[in-house]
Amino acid sequence: SDRVFSQANEFGHSIKREYAFLIAHSMLHLMGYDHITDSDKERMRAMEDRILASASVPREDTVQRPGRCQ
Repeated sequence: SDRVFSQANEFGHSIKREYAFLIAHSMLHLMGYDHITDSDKERMRAMEDRILASASVPREDTVQRPGRCQ
């Protein structure tokens, strides 16, 4: 979708990584997790990282662009 492409570009992720992140993130929401408080955000981020790593799509799957800090 256009949203996936624009977010991948905005955050410097590959399209594959952005799709995987959005799927993991939305599934966690469907399972009742949220990121309103800092502790909830940390817990959800850790779970997203574990899910992405287990799917062989680590957070470091980024698109390198000149002049952008990763």
